[in-house]
Amino acid sequence: MLKCNESSGAEQGNMRLGVFEFLAMNNPLRRWIQKHVELSIFKKQLEKRCIDLEGGVIMDAGCGSGYSTQLLVNEYHPSHLVAFDYMPEQIRLARKRKLEVDFAVGDLRKAPSGDATCDAVFIFGVLHHIAQWQKALFEVARVLRPGGVLLLDEPKYRFTWEELESGIHNAGLDILDVYSFFFNYIHTYMCQKPPNQSTEETARKAAPHLHRSTEFNRIHKVHC
Repeated sequence: MLKCNESSGAEQGNMRLGVFEFLAMNNPLRRWIQKHVELSIFKKQLEKRCIDLEGGVIMDAGCGSGYSTQLLVNEYHPSHLVAFDYMPEQIRLARKRKLEVDFAVGDLRKAPSGDATCDAVFIFGVLHHIAQWQKALFEVARVLRPGGVLLLDEPKYRFTWEELESGIHNAGLDILDVYSFFFNYIHTYMCQKPPNQSTEETARKAAPHLHRSTEFNRIHKVHC
């Protein structure tokens, strides 16, 4: 059905969590939100489109301490799940969960997975930590199989919604559903790689955008 690094000092600083952020991401309230808010919305978005990820190949990009990974294992029983995080400290915590998962230290700007290998990529509020977040979206498009989906949950922090949606569009992904909450400060997106889009076409779409200054244009949302 549906194997889902190195950077400059400045870029590393953007991707590592500070002490306060690290504690905020590893507390009971954050875990409650992931389970009862974020995952709940993702499930509803998938159900609206009749997309079943049971037994599929899933990537948990920016898995942190592995709690989101555990939720995905319990919910979808994937045939294979690759979970990675930029911070070794988080991966050490994740491996203590003893899940049958390939936990690894990795960078979403160079995702540790082959072309067109994942049925779904989940990003639980990680993209805004990455300075080169547009490049990360192209990597998501690269690892997704045609017809595969991105489930993305982000606050309005590093980008406006127009900028984020333009970045999704430029990566060659279609926005199928958008849900906003917390006074429009957080958006949850379900996006899809077109079923007929080849790896070569994904690369062609990426080329004009990866080495130029960012220019954003409002795009038309596709709603269910």
